[in-house]
Amino acid sequence: MDDLWTVGEIVAAVNGHIDGVVDGRAVSSIEGLANQGINSVSIDSRTLDNAALYIAIQGVSQDGHLYVRSAFEAGAKACLVSKDFKLDGSEGADGFVGADGSGGILIRVEDTFKALQDLGVASRKRCSGKIIAVTGSAGKTGTKEALRVMFEEFGRTHASVKSFNNHWGVPLTLARMPRDCEFGIFEVGMNHAGEISKLSKLIQPHVALITTVAPAHIGHFANEEEIADAKAEILDGLVDGGSVLLPADNRHFERLKQAAGQAKVQNIYSFGKTTGANVKLISAEFGSEQSEVHATCFDEAIDFTVSIPGEHIALNFLGALGCLKLTDCDVSQGGSVLSELVAPPGRGVRHQLHLENDGSSKVLLIDESYNANPPSMEIALKNLSALKDNTYCRRIAVLGDMLELGKHSDFYHREIAPLIVSLNVDLVFASGEMMSHMFNELPQVKKGAFALVSKDLIVPLEESLQSGDVVMIKGSLGSDMGSVVTALCEKYK
Repeated sequence: MDDLWTVGEIVAAVNGHIDGVVDGRAVSSIEGLANQGINSVSIDSRTLDNAALYIAIQGVSQDGHLYVRSAFEAGAKACLVSKDFKLDGSEGADGFVGADGSGGILIRVEDTFKALQDLGVASRKRCSGKIIAVTGSAGKTGTKEALRVMFEEFGRTHASVKSFNNHWGVPLTLARMPRDCEFGIFEVGMNHAGEISKLSKLIQPHVALITTVAPAHIGHFANEEEIADAKAEILDGLVDGGSVLLPADNRHFERLKQAAGQAKVQNIYSFGKTTGANVKLISAEFGSEQSEVHATCFDEAIDFTVSIPGEHIALNFLGALGCLKLTDCDVSQGGSVLSELVAPPGRGVRHQLHLENDGSSKVLLIDESYNANPPSMEIALKNLSALKDNTYCRRIAVLGDMLELGKHSDFYHREIAPLIVSLNVDLVFASGEMMSHMFNELPQVKKGAFALVSKDLIVPLEESLQSGDVVMIKGSLGSDMGSVVTALCEKYK
């Protein structure tokens, strides 16, 4: 069977009731419809294709039920809606017949969000493939992408798209998982304690990977130890006989290891530079464009090239290689494709900008605008510092607020100023109330411009650019540093 789902499977999974209009005929039961195929699942009516299932989620700011008609017009075969849903003020099937007599199948349930979760549960139950889950305070998405490209070498692989790692992203990714999937790769995130546990129990991974523990989202926690405990919740859904890979170099390693023992995890492994790590970095050359890595993976020597620069990237990919080994895949074969990997959008993507139309006056733009927390900010600034050579004469940091740091926010933003000085970053542009604390402590010679909102940095930054500059732009998603990236690319790329 090639269909992602049949209508009958969906109705059974979500305990739903059918009505609707099919081929101009009103229907009120599943009779004759059970074998109709569904090829995709979405909660966004703008991303639908033919034979899709649209799930109308009631969100905080928007109600997906408002877009049911748009979903049918876009080609959805079925829409999963609340039991009392009315379209255009009419009840049942008569309410959504289009002018041309078209319509679709309505699958009515008590709660559409729970139905999304139920569909994810049904998908996981039918899957016989190996499932890997990755979490951590930083590096989740990049590591998930490395896992995806490596496992694609060995069979049909399904992975989270973008950063679908939360309470709706995980069950949606599960619901989209093909029935014949051989490997499933899931990214798992959180803002509060208890969130990862629920997601892990949905995923039921065979292998869990924790990239690192750091003060991301610390505004919702008392300290880093609580963050470590929240990351360790990834163990709650681990299948019997499953394995976990922990960051050996992290100061919370022993706490994570203890949590794994308390969870009765049978196979506890580690990765990093630390002596005794099961996947260990032996040596590496970290260049401005890529890294050449020599490591051992469970005593097997492996050399590989990483096309995304940075020691932290190489170390996270050691964890990913460990996942290959723990699922009986060839580590050397999987590692060979890491040289082809590109950074996810907003997480280190590089753009060559041209200040002049003839292609001269080049500027390197590093887009780190998707997210920011104290450790990832430090890493991004260190990578920027390492780029000064004969090609790049001046290093410019464009920084927006790091969010969700709570009472610690002032401290962590001020700490950036001495780091910038020690790394010899040449010029700094900053936006946001919190970044003002950092900017005010910089030496005058390093101050480019400050603005409360990111878009007000665009003009002064453009006026400052010179050939040979390397510009790194970073901030939390809510600080909207992506608008600065977009403006520069539209003007100079």
